[in-house]
Amino acid sequence: MPKVAYFIPPESPMATISREFIPAGWDVTMMDASKASEQEQIDLVKDADALIVFGAKPKETVLRAAKNVRLYQLGSAGYDGVDVGLTGELGIPVATASGTNAEGVAEQFIALTLALYRHLPWVDASLRQGDWVPERARGMETFEILGKTVGIIGAGYIGSTVMKLLQGFDCTVLYHDILAKPELEEKYGARPVSMDELLSESDIVTVHVPLLNSTRHFISRRELALMKPSAILINTSRGPTVDQAALVEALKAKTIWGAGLDVFEQEPASGDNPLFALDNIVVSGHVAGPTRESFPRRAEFAFANIRRVLEGEEAINIVTAT
Repeated sequence: MPKVAYFIPPESPMATISREFIPAGWDVTMMDASKASEQEQIDLVKDADALIVFGAKPKETVLRAAKNVRLYQLGSAGYDGVDVGLTGELGIPVATASGTNAEGVAEQFIALTLALYRHLPWVDASLRQGDWVPERARGMETFEILGKTVGIIGAGYIGSTVMKLLQGFDCTVLYHDILAKPELEEKYGARPVSMDELLSESDIVTVHVPLLNSTRHFISRRELALMKPSAILINTSRGPTVDQAALVEALKAKTIWGAGLDVFEQEPASGDNPLFALDNIVVSGHVAGPTRESFPRRAEFAFANIRRVLEGEEAINIVTAT
């Protein structure tokens, strides 16, 4: 009987839905790592065949006790919270749930773009305060996605889903990725370009890369200076991919028109974050990925990936230190 240690608050929506996908005969124990003691976590993993982790970060002592674990399966696409150096040393393969949240994150890109272009937070606030339409939303500073040039940084599961959603907006799609994606070029008419070309040509720049050493602050002052004064930046990936101080400077100076952010350098973001004082930015609190529709996809994928490993196959979405 396979034993799985599942680090997740047992009463959370994801946990409730996950129970529907537990394979018959499997021993799956859910534990809230924020409430359980270190020893309780060690006792849970010491004879486990696999780990599933969603919204937690097992300590080094816990991972070192997981001597039989054959897969560390994340319930999320990002893996910047995992010490891949340590898991590599211990011989524990780590897999993400990349692809299971692609629709939600891609839709959040559309939502942030429209909210910014159509001034939705400001119009909403104005009407609630008893006023009518604010001056900024009367047309000359209101824009459409239709026909814009969109630069997609990272053409993986999420970036390619953004391409799919943009088909209805008749956009010119540019992309930059470490790998050529000829299938996306053919299917969506996307054009591969250098990072500098993407930044300088795009009306909308959207970031869809994991947080790695190579992507930390890879958009900073130089990169923002390449963007059009009318361009907007949307980030639904990880906050530190964009240099926040540089972004604040660009937004204040209006060297770019605006930004839509779901992620921040420090999370949870504090109320005194200088970004929140600006009037050309729309924000949400790292909510792009979790959706009612994504939870079943995540759970089904996690158990299927563990089954692959237990049956001697290679897991999907294995990650390594970079």
